[in-house]
Amino acid sequence: MIRQSLPASLAMGVALLLCPFAASAKVPPKQVAPSFNCANARPGSIDTVICASRELSMLDRSMAQDYRRAQTETPRATLPELWEEQREFIANRNLCMNDRRTRHACIAFSYESRIERLGEWIDGTALD
Repeated sequence: MIRQSLPASLAMGVALLLCPFAASAKVPPKQVAPSFNCANARPGSIDTVICASRELSMLDRSMAQDYRRAQTETPRATLPELWEEQREFIANRNLCMNDRRTRHACIAFSYESRIERLGEWIDGTALD
C-alpha cells in the first residue's frame, strides 16, 4: 500500500472535485475567417461587418466553397447564368447595409439563400 501525506491527499481530493468545473470552463471559439482577407476590408464596408461576425464569416466561407464547386459541376454553356446569379447575389447582399438594425440578419439570410441555390447548381436542378 502506498502512503500519501495528508497535504498531497487533500490536494488530490480538491483537484478531483474541481475537474467537472474545469471541463465546463468556456474555451474561446476557434477563429473563423471568411473567404477573403479581412486586412483588405475598407472601414464601414460590408466586408468589415462580415469579418466582425463569426456566423457571417462561416456563411461566407461556406458560400464561397459551394460557389467554386458549382462552377466545376455546371456545364460550360450555362456558366454565364451562374456568374450572373452570383453578381446579383452580391448586389442584393450589399443592400443589407442600408438598415443598421437588420443588417446582420439580412446578410445571414442572403448567404443562406445563396447557399441553398448553389446546392441546386451543384446537384443539377438549377436549370430544370
